[in-house]
Order: sequence, then C-alpha cells, then structure tokens
Amino acid sequence: MSFTKLLNTIRDYSHEVDDLQTVNSLVNSAFKDWIASKGIGQVVVLENGKIIMNINGRFNPEISQISFRGITNYSNFISIDIEQFTAPEEVSKAIEKILTSYLSEGDGAYVWIVPDGYMASLTKEEKEWEAGGGGYFSHESICVSNTSDFDTICTIKVLYEDTSHQNTSCEFTVDAHRSVHYRLDKLKAENDNPLIAKDQPTSYKITSLSAKVVVQGSRILTSGNHSEFASFGTVMAWTPQP
Repeated sequence: MSFTKLLNTIRDYSHEVDDLQTVNSLVNSAFKDWIASKGIGQVVVLENGKIIMNINGRFNPEISQISFRGITNYSNFISIDIEQFTAPEEVSKAIEKILTSYLSEGDGAYVWIVPDGYMASLTKEEKEWEAGGGGYFSHESICVSNTSDFDTICTIKVLYEDTSHQNTSCEFTVDAHRSVHYRLDKLKAENDNPLIAKDQPTSYKITSLSAKVVVQGSRILTSGNHSEFASFGTVMAWTPQP
C-alpha cells in the first residue's frame, strides 16, 4: 500500500463515477485502515481536482519548514493540487515528506467509558495477608496507552450506582509514547482514604486532555485459603462514536 496506489485509485474512481460524494466514500472505505496508520483521518476530493487530507495531529512549528510546489500544509490538513505534479510517484514522495511536519495526536479517543466496575471487600484473613506483604487479592485496574507525541493529563471519574455515594475523581499524567497502569484499590482521595468504595457497582469515565489514548480495564477475583482460587477478566472500555 502506498500513496501512489491511493492517488491512482482516486483517479480510477473519478473516471468511472460522476458523483464526488460517492468517490470520497469509496476511497475512504477502501483505504480507511491504511490512511489511519499514516496519521490521516479522511481524504476528500474536491470539484476543482484538489485533494484534502485531514491530519490526526498538529503542525509542528519547531521543525524546519518543508514545502513542495502543489502542496499547501495547514495546522490540521494538507491540500494537494495534483496538476502541479508530473506523476503520482512524485506526489507520493512529497506527501510522505510533508507528513513528517506533523505531531501525532495518537491512537484511540479522548473519552473512554468502563461501564462495569465492582471491587469486593477483602476478608479478614486476606487483609492480614496483605498487611504482611503476601498474596494477590481481588482488585480492578486500568491501563492507559498514549501513542501520541504529546504528554496528556487524564481524569478518571468514578460513577456510583448507589446515589448515597458521592462520585469521585482523580487526575494522572501519561507521557508521550508511554503507558500507565493503576490498581484502582490503591488510588487515594485527598483525605488519604481509598478513592473508590468497595462492594459498590460503579462505572468509570476516563478523559484525556491533550491526546488520544487507549484504555483497558481488568478485574481479578480471589477466594479460598490464601487466595488459592483466582479468576481474571478483561473489562471492556468503550468510546462514544460520532
């Protein structure tokens, strides 16, 4: 797959289909995953023959300006005038070079929801084992991956089913090209009490401020003498669809 193939396909669709809306739909459907891997959100063919590529990122003003005749780069998209180039291969190389001028906003989404949360209280014996530094006990955790070029601050908001409990939240930082993993039973409120109450059905909303992130939740349940029985499950996180 390459930009040369993309441009040739746009040319072929435009030759066979009169409606630009249909052309754009076909192009983005056929190349959806590949253009996403290049940091491009959408490709739009205009009536004047120009091609707009929306960038999932932001123009980096700190690097040397890269310019090509026929390509105009803006803060969040580039405009390509195909007629200014002699061959698709020439355009393809220029696009690849221009894309290095942009900082990636990452993969995933800015908002994630984990609908099903529940942490069981530890038994008296489990609390004693935990205090002694042993055992691996029932808990939930989340991991957040930031594949972007930006550090971001994330907020996790705890939503209780029981209205007698007040919703709580806390913030944490995820550096660019890094991941963080938190055991939710270890999170503390400002008064140093546990942030999340045990034995309460909850949901979690994770919001990222400056970059798209990917969120996964997990849960482990233990029982038996010295937690000899354990089950582990991945708790799906969902992101609102446009």
